[in-house]
Amino acid sequence: MSAHHGDEHPIHTPQPSFSPPLLAFGVMLIAFGVLLGPVFLVVGGVIFVIGIATWLIDDARAYANAPEPTDGAHH
Repeated sequence: MSAHHGDEHPIHTPQPSFSPPLLAFGVMLIAFGVLLGPVFLVVGGVIFVIGIATWLIDDARAYANAPEPTDGAHH
């Protein structure tokens, strides 16, 4: 934590994304696949990979559009 109170920075919050619920749905289908059969495993795995890919793409876009820090600090 910084001792400087005069130069407050706004709190960074990520943009809303469908990626985390998509990942959760994929994991749920994979778990059902363990119990019910390989069809659920395959569909859950595909949804899981799509969720990871969209999350990484969202994160890369947020990083590319982030403003440069003015004080040289790394957060």
